[in-house]
Amino acid sequence: MNYRDIIVFDFETGGRNPYTCQPTQIAAVAIHARKLELQPGGTFNSEIRPIIDDEKAIKAGVDPLEEEALKITRKTRDKLAKAPLPKTVWGKFSQFCDKYNFKKTSYYAPIAAGYNINGYDMPIVERMCQQYGPTHSKSGRQGIFNPIYTIDVMQHIYCWFENNQDVKKYNMDYMREYFGMSQASKDNAHDALQDVKDTANLMIKFMKLQRTLLKKVQFEKTFANGEIYV
Repeated sequence: MNYRDIIVFDFETGGRNPYTCQPTQIAAVAIHARKLELQPGGTFNSEIRPIIDDEKAIKAGVDPLEEEALKITRKTRDKLAKAPLPKTVWGKFSQFCDKYNFKKTSYYAPIAAGYNINGYDMPIVERMCQQYGPTHSKSGRQGIFNPIYTIDVMQHIYCWFENNQDVKKYNMDYMREYFGMSQASKDNAHDALQDVKDTANLMIKFMKLQRTLLKKVQFEKTFANGEIYV
């Protein structure tokens, strides 16, 4: 049984490549593992100052800001130039996550959750931890989240709907329409805080469904009678 809290988080960035883009915002909500409710004080949100000058960004080994990305996230270079530095934001985010590591060990660190985090956000976490810390002393990998478990809600939804012809896409914008989320949710899409709230609601919906179904399905020794598929 899981007692580790879940941190649903999301980056907005100035590019598309998770290994070289510049984060421009990070937001997160902390969800109680058993109650599946927002933890007290469990909201984090901050813009992040990227390297505004394109030539300096290239020299630093990161991608220059893409105008299309700024348009999608409704951010401007002038506004981002006034945001806190990445090191400052990452330090505060690390402290936020650590509040929900109730035994202060890597095994009990909160579980990372999000929408397409395995393919996009977790590589950025790894980069940020390598640059600003923390990292695990033994593995050298990111030291904020649980090193074993993640909850990628997009993958989760795919497993539920892969045989449903009514579901045409799996991106978050399509899910907002499919699940009938509010107009305010749609209007604020691609703001990191709105995205994590919507992702958390989807995650909680499916986790509650799973917990209900689990009580009705017999899994233990299900192959003991010799019936297998392959």
